[in-house]
Amino acid sequence: MKRFKRMLLTALALALPAAGYASIEDGGAWRADLTALLSAEQIPATTTIDYDLKLPEGADIQEKRHAVELVSSKGDVLNVEVTFELVNLPLTDGQWGEVQDWLKGVVTRAVQSVKADSASLANVVAGGIAESRRSAADDGNAAAVWANGNLMVKTVSASVPYFPTLRKGDSGAATQRLQRRLIELGFLNDNADGHYGGNTESAVKALENYVRTIEQGLIDDMPDPTPTPAPTPTPTPAPYVVPLAISAPTPMPVPPTAVPLPTPATAVDGVADPLLQAYLYSDSFRITLGSLSGSASGEAVTRVQRRLQNLGYLAEVPDGHMGSATARALGIFQHYNELPLTGAADEATQRALFSGEAVRPDNAMLIQGSTGEAVKRLQKRLRTLGFAAITPDGSYGPSTKLGVENLQKYMKALNGGDSNGLALVVNGVADPLLLEDFYSDNFPAIPDAMQSGDKGSDVVRVQRRLNMLEYYEGVLDGEFGAGTMKALKYFQRQHKLNQTGAADRQTLEMLFSENAQKAMKPYVVKVSVSDQRVYVYGLDDNNNYTDLVRTMTCSTGRSGTPTPKGTYSSGTGPGARWHFFKKFNCWAQYAFYIEGDIMFHSVLYGSKEGSATRSSINNLGSRASHGCVRLSVEDAKWIWTNCPKNTTVVVY
Repeated sequence: MKRFKRMLLTALALALPAAGYASIEDGGAWRADLTALLSAEQIPATTTIDYDLKLPEGADIQEKRHAVELVSSKGDVLNVEVTFELVNLPLTDGQWGEVQDWLKGVVTRAVQSVKADSASLANVVAGGIAESRRSAADDGNAAAVWANGNLMVKTVSASVPYFPTLRKGDSGAATQRLQRRLIELGFLNDNADGHYGGNTESAVKALENYVRTIEQGLIDDMPDPTPTPAPTPTPTPAPYVVPLAISAPTPMPVPPTAVPLPTPATAVDGVADPLLQAYLYSDSFRITLGSLSGSASGEAVTRVQRRLQNLGYLAEVPDGHMGSATARALGIFQHYNELPLTGAADEATQRALFSGEAVRPDNAMLIQGSTGEAVKRLQKRLRTLGFAAITPDGSYGPSTKLGVENLQKYMKALNGGDSNGLALVVNGVADPLLLEDFYSDNFPAIPDAMQSGDKGSDVVRVQRRLNMLEYYEGVLDGEFGAGTMKALKYFQRQHKLNQTGAADRQTLEMLFSENAQKAMKPYVVKVSVSDQRVYVYGLDDNNNYTDLVRTMTCSTGRSGTPTPKGTYSSGTGPGARWHFFKKFNCWAQYAFYIEGDIMFHSVLYGSKEGSATRSSINNLGSRASHGCVRLSVEDAKWIWTNCPKNTTVVVY
């Protein structure tokens, strides 16, 4: 009922010219083609067998096709597609599923028993289909839907290796595989999500341009074509005349026929056709076009930067220019991949970079905007070791960036400008190698001992740490002076250490530890509304506020504007020497902020530098203010001078 009419072999593989350059004729010109870069078995080929079917007139004919995709033992993807003509044979979904399962079994057996080329596979599948249906009849299994004579095979097509044409809008496993390879080779810096979007299309165009460069190299390496000279035309005899004593003119030379110049064959259209994919996935793919110099720029550099960024070595957006950040990122990559630390994109580095074996760093790149536990870990260490006055919240903001810059400057001064043989860049980016150094046991978490008169970056660390713990309020100038000594004594007293004022080993170990306590303020100030008194308590020998050091008469708020009761410890402390109350058109001295606009201040003045008003002096000891705590000038000055910000104030 069925017979082979013809076998049509359609293959992308063409016979290669003797010089080793593939050629495709196009309007008289010859172009370099990717088949020149692939072996015969790597070139996608399709063999189609057509059947000559005698279809009855007037029959209800429905065409259905099914493709079976398998992977060979060598890892090649094979595809077999069979087209059926259903003659007066309506099938349910279940029956069609039975046909599909049967066909998959035939193809699977064929793959196991034949050499994986398209012609052999197509023939064996076709034979397997026929044999399977004959056996069904012989075994009495003709009732199987796939054995029904009205299920006619129209074509059997085999593709080896198989790559579906992929373009924008496609989705699926084949697109995801393409994206993974484009990411690995630095053409795509995105997620392999299986959706062929604009980024994937742009990456394929970048690949196509890269391939055209390779094809152009094939053309450039070809021997110069020898032009074929045109024959010299034979002069047309002149009519017979009486000859004169004049020589005949010499004919003008005719230029040789020009030889068309070859052109690269790969189109830049963002479509991943089978031949492009075959080259992309093959061992023949050319990873790099050569080493890149330190001043290089262009797409080759962008490709390197994309891959470095994808692996977590580069924070900056790829810009196609080989700068210091890219050089450091390359050096860090070399460090983790056991390559010479050159910071250069030589061929060996690029081959390692654009491979599936490229090693990612131990610590992820952290930049402004990063979040999570890795950021919190960094923040804790920056704070503890005196590089940033930050609260570890897991959010890499401007303060964290500044802390990293402080660390980079410190390490630059410590190591002479480099780290592990690589130049340090002060950019506020916590790159993998910086983090490795910072977290290592070799990092000087505890600086060397120091004392009054010393200078340098370690003194800055001590001052910054004392400042964030609220012992030191001076300038971070790196000079160990009286202010630093005073703050250290205060720190030593609170931590029950010898109060020497020098940064000895024991003091430094406590200072740069998570057990270091914030400064206990020298005083707690309590305001009794009922007594109209302010009581100042200092620390006793056990660091408890039990030592009454000063009692002051005050005026708290009147009934309509009472002084708010509560415990306050986050006030900004000393304010202006002279404070003007615009609403009441009067002045006061020594403003000390308790909470918001509630403050301690002196009695009132009608004008700055004038005399205090008699009424405000006489009202001390009674409720007379608009909510603030009013004091004598002497008492207000004492609080302003002796109590730092964040001093605890209790109003009761």
